[in-house]
Amino acid sequence: MSTYMSLKDHVYKYISEKINDGSLKPADKINEQQIADALNISRTPIREALIQLSSDGLLEKTPRRGFRVKVLDIKKAQDLYEIIGLLDGKLAYNAVDIINDNIIKKMQFLAESMDAAINQGLRQEYHELQMQFHDLYINLSDNTEMVSLLNQLKNSFLRKYYVFENSKDEKKILTHTNEEHYEMIKLFKEKKKEELEKYIKNVHWSADKASFDSF
Repeated sequence: MSTYMSLKDHVYKYISEKINDGSLKPADKINEQQIADALNISRTPIREALIQLSSDGLLEKTPRRGFRVKVLDIKKAQDLYEIIGLLDGKLAYNAVDIINDNIIKKMQFLAESMDAAINQGLRQEYHELQMQFHDLYINLSDNTEMVSLLNQLKNSFLRKYYVFENSKDEKKILTHTNEEHYEMIKLFKEKKKEELEKYIKNVHWSADKASFDSF
């Protein structure tokens, strides 16, 4: 059973990476046989992975046509940003009273590591560090349903990084976004619960940024 599940997870990662690097584009049909040949596996774990990807919002299933890469338009991205901001802000608010100095030090380390990733042009590394940063306070919550819903909504974005027209825009915007992480650390240290919640909701997850996650 564990081998089967690991195959499904392997297929999930393979397809999501193809979406993230642009090999699979919005509305592209998923070719199950092509994946089976590339990974040298049967169609069963592929189908299970496709169902999971569809459930997570990365793919959509159409009757008699199989699975396609989901298109995320600007309105949908803005709506998701608003919901994610509400959930993320609330979880941060709840974490203020239980977060400790050790976790805050880890957040500081991750923010500094994101600075390094930005300067080196390491998009995927930046994304992974950013997820780790937020997970530090999100995972302090005992509201598993809220955490699960937030993670599911985040997974509905098709890319692991923003889409920019040029590298200068990328560095400028990611640097600005990481400055927001430093501000969040400051607010955590100062125990300013309401201000932190509003900052995450209205600034960090501002709908103005949704255009980078839609295409």
